[in-house]
Amino acid sequence: MNEKNQLVSLIVPVYNARDYLDTCVDSLLHQTYADIQVILVDDGSTDGSADLCDVWADRDARVMAVHQTNGGVSTARNTGLDAATGEWLEFVDADDWIEKETVEELLGLVHDRHAQMAIFNYRSVPADAASNTVRAQEPDYRIPSGILSRKDALDCILAYSGVKGYVWNKFFSRALIEQEKLRFDSQISMCEDLLFNVEYALSSTVTVSTNRCLYNYRNNPNSTSHKVNLESVTTCLEAHERMMTIVPKESKSSVLASYAILAEELLLRTYAIDDPSHRDEYRKVLRKYWWHALKRLHSPRYWMRILGGTFCPSLFYPIWNRAKGKHRA
Repeated sequence: MNEKNQLVSLIVPVYNARDYLDTCVDSLLHQTYADIQVILVDDGSTDGSADLCDVWADRDARVMAVHQTNGGVSTARNTGLDAATGEWLEFVDADDWIEKETVEELLGLVHDRHAQMAIFNYRSVPADAASNTVRAQEPDYRIPSGILSRKDALDCILAYSGVKGYVWNKFFSRALIEQEKLRFDSQISMCEDLLFNVEYALSSTVTVSTNRCLYNYRNNPNSTSHKVNLESVTTCLEAHERMMTIVPKESKSSVLASYAILAEELLLRTYAIDDPSHRDEYRKVLRKYWWHALKRLHSPRYWMRILGGTFCPSLFYPIWNRAKGKHRA
């Protein structure tokens, strides 16, 4: 089938995003490629977002509004997957927006390279940014362009910087998702997108990447992605344990590096908020895999954190947090 005849489903989990939803949906409906399906999954919003979803559905026949009781972003994305009928899928967060040529470029890219997955670049923008003011802004990182081996694709997804494990800067074949019976694990409340991407990349026969900046990530401190609960975040450790059981041998070091970097970040937070919960668990992971992290981190700042957290956290972190606080002041 020619790409010009293929439907692309854009899945948007919506939870209390009233202030940003219009900008997001407007960017989807003004794509240069018009054969799209926009699925707005209202995840029990209480701020009027649910009504906005219905307004958009009434305004444009390409928009579908689905309402559910609050179950979290994974259940919302799964609901979107169940409703999707497009040959290709793109996930978009409700407070972000995409460039007008995003769908057209990604569809052309996967067809030109006969790929089942595309990875693309993004830029971070301030919470109050307008969609017409950041076009010329450079992306946060440069990423490789071209066909990636399975190992390189996993390295990109698992890396601490670059495209990372976000689900919204990837383009997916729905046929492959259904063939492999892939869904987001609602029991994993952090790193659920990373786990999904790793599972998908392992099944993709051809993965292609582009440095083109096609997504705008709003750095919104009020979004759910910035609200970390130290109890629920331990599920991210479980996600890494799961990944270790499915990735090939040559990619295990990348998973372990991600595991160690995550554990250090969580360990740092326990000292920052003086909450020893799971502290021993995080340090155990860090002490076991710290060397894998050092092999992939190039910043002296993060080397200090990895080494300090591994060998003398009770001394290092209070000093680090105090110095960080003074610097901000």
